[in-house]
Formats: sequence, structure tokens, C-alpha cells
Amino acid sequence: MIVRFKSAFKSLAFLLVCLAATIVIAEEVDSNTPKTAASDEAVDLSVEEILRRDPEQKDYSKAPRCLQTQRIRSVDVIDDRHVAFRMSRKEYYLVQFDHRCPGLRRGKPIIYEPGGSGRLCVLDGIRATYDNGLGGLQPGMRCSINGFQSVSKEQLVLLKDALKVERRKKKSS
Repeated sequence: MIVRFKSAFKSLAFLLVCLAATIVIAEEVDSNTPKTAASDEAVDLSVEEILRRDPEQKDYSKAPRCLQTQRIRSVDVIDDRHVAFRMSRKEYYLVQFDHRCPGLRRGKPIIYEPGGSGRLCVLDGIRATYDNGLGGLQPGMRCSINGFQSVSKEQLVLLKDALKVERRKKKSS
């Protein structure tokens, strides 16, 4: 139970960091002023504050233990640590793996392995797929789902944007 809360807290903290970064970027665009080192420190401090505080039950969003597979409309692999399930126009769930899930790539097919009864649950698996060279797909390594976090479409956009910025920073370093 504690592991799930830690994972959910990490996901929530990451989404809050993304939201804070987006607000800072929006304020920069509105004010048409260049970013300063002082504003970087302010963002870092707020991130540190978020990560240091103890989570409370109200910090967790709706986090079901299972999703009904027949309700899953699409699956979006964001990167090798994040997968989003679209259930309806306004209902999305994010899976954030504790570690990289080898082979998961945006735009590549995946296999999800429900445990039974038409539900994809915590501890069920997701696998990347590889071309077997004969026109078929071969399943990759199994990654265990540690939880589902309810997110909005806007939060997914923020997450994707924040991950793009992070990748650009790594490339330029």
C-alpha cells in the first residue's frame, strides 16, 4: 500500500512540477521579458517544497485499481516511463513506471496483459513489441503496472511538453 502511495505521490508531484513550469513559461510569454536566473531559482524552490512535504490523502486524485478493457478507447505511449489510457473524451489514466520500460516508444504498438475478467489492474503487465523480421510482432519485456492516476487531457499535454523540454535539455548538455 505504501509503495502505491509513493508511486502516486511521485506522479502527482511530477504533474505539479509540469504545471508550475507551464505557468512560469506562460508568464514569460505574457510579460515578453527574458527568463532570469532568479526565476529559475524560484521554480526550483517550489519544486523542492513540493517534494519535501508529506503527502496527504487529498493530494491523490481518483486512482482506481483496475480499468475495464472494453472501455479503453486508445493507448498513448508517451515515453519509456509513461503510458496514458483514454477511456472517453474527458477520462484519461496515466501509468508511470518506477523505471524505464525497455522498448516502449511513442507510436509503437504495445501489448497490455489483463489478469482476467476483462479488467487491466495494478500488477498486470504492459509489453513493448518488436518487429520479428517476418512481418509479425514479438512481445518484449514485461513491465508491471504499479497504479493508474486520473489525469485530464490538459495535464497530459503539459506532461508531454515538460518531457520534450527535459529531452532538449539533455541533448544540449
